[in-house]
Amino acid sequence: MTKADLASMLERLLGDAPGCGDWEWDDFVSVGAEPELEPFRRRLAEVDPPTGKAAIRQIILELRTNA
Repeated sequence: MTKADLASMLERLLGDAPGCGDWEWDDFVSVGAEPELEPFRRRLAEVDPPTGKAAIRQIILELRTNA
């Protein structure tokens, strides 16, 4: 998974893009990620998607900016 892939998955999760799989979020935050994505995974593991949309959008912006 690349930074762009992760940003796309998060956009789907938020409904900004269609088609987030049922387990994509859980799969990503539950299992260690590639070293480049691990800091994002740790931050996202602390976010509750329904209430943490602003935090998720900030991470998307960081991923897109630094991709």
